[in-house]
Amino acid sequence: MDVDRIRSLRAPFEELEASVVRIALARPGELHPSRSDALRYVVSFAKLQLVRNRDGVDVDVAEALAGHAWRVREALTPWLLKERSLVHAAHHLAPLVEETRAWRRRLLEHFPLDGESLEAEVCERPLVVTCGGGGGAGYGYAGAWQSLHRAGLQPALLSGTSMGALIALFRARRKVFDPAPMYHAAQRLTWPKVFRTLQMESRYGVPATLRLYLRSAIGSLFHTPDGQPLTFRDLELPLLVVATGLGVDALKHDLDYYEHFLDDAVGAGFKLRATRVQKLAQIATIFRELLATPDALQEVVFGGEEGTLDADILDAAGFSSSIPGLIHYDVVRDDKRMKSLLDDLYSRHGITRLVEGGLVNNVPVRPAYEAVWNGRVHRRNAWYLALDCFAPRPRSAIFFPVQTLVRPNVQRNIAFANLYFALDRTLNPLNLVPGYDDVLQAQAWTTAELEPHLPTIVESCRTLPSI
Repeated sequence: MDVDRIRSLRAPFEELEASVVRIALARPGELHPSRSDALRYVVSFAKLQLVRNRDGVDVDVAEALAGHAWRVREALTPWLLKERSLVHAAHHLAPLVEETRAWRRRLLEHFPLDGESLEAEVCERPLVVTCGGGGGAGYGYAGAWQSLHRAGLQPALLSGTSMGALIALFRARRKVFDPAPMYHAAQRLTWPKVFRTLQMESRYGVPATLRLYLRSAIGSLFHTPDGQPLTFRDLELPLLVVATGLGVDALKHDLDYYEHFLDDAVGAGFKLRATRVQKLAQIATIFRELLATPDALQEVVFGGEEGTLDADILDAAGFSSSIPGLIHYDVVRDDKRMKSLLDDLYSRHGITRLVEGGLVNNVPVRPAYEAVWNGRVHRRNAWYLALDCFAPRPRSAIFFPVQTLVRPNVQRNIAFANLYFALDRTLNPLNLVPGYDDVLQAQAWTTAELEPHLPTIVESCRTLPSI
């Protein structure tokens, strides 16, 4: 599936529809809602490519509609992208509606399509949400889940990296929004429960100063009714988790170097020493060394790739969160099924270790886009919200170097998003195990910041009436 080509073909129509939504919200009453809805229907129909019929078969209509799509684009672009009014665009609506109806009839007559499936592909816009990595700054994502729920929006698919993946786990457990498990976790977590400096076997991850013990910390929240660890297949909402696979040429030092890289920055209770925080800026050195050989880095998408639907979700999130030199995650328990899955994954990718997903994809919109176009959520006309808690902040001497290093992969991904939303007020990224009040504060900040964007998100994802 060539998603770059798909995006380039759809982008002009996404821009046209976004303009209709933006102008209609800014100038309520200027145009009757039925006419602005008709404009959006015409644009949405013109960008059709794959339609899944009632038998589950994908039907490609892009070539048949190419000429019609060009005429819609030429007719509406001058008015929707260069004016602040829908009035002139509406003057062209009647012939476009008639032509759209005619092409709808042709598709139903000459392709193995049913009217219900065709209308659903045109009128429905499933919401896809991506949560980027960023350590403790990612706790604000809880506010986004709360805001979307209050607005009546349920994601159809989630993707995440590092802390974004961890927070997304809580949302993906159930279709019905339930914040209680996250609040329960925030009340009970402590540094010694989450991190330790005890020796740990290194089989799949890269050794580091802090060992991440996700299963002992929150494992009880992610079990099936019969007590088995949740896999991606068990989640009620589809979830993708991105990690970075390291080839044999990726690491520039022996494993002992990474295992003790920040030993003197960790104090009592396994917490990071405030007096040694500046040394954490040296993590950028490891990132820079790893990124110097991009061919030795592989994007691994748990929940999206062959065989990974049966992976334990906590293991995937653990690897995605394991920052080289700082945090080590591994599978050391006696679990033949998970180890066999990882061995197969390593063999297919030609990798030797798994680490922090932000090295290759810190805001993984593109994997979500690919999943949608591979049929993961049944409809292709999705609307993508990208949340980023780690956007560059020049005033931060500690984090800015790493933020700058991962920025190119972020920019490549947010090109696939309909709305890129960078959180402004966040907890310190080093506040990996915040107190309960801090989590509530982070949630409140994000809720307030996202509020002005909610009308656009709600209107964009509203099911359109047929013409």
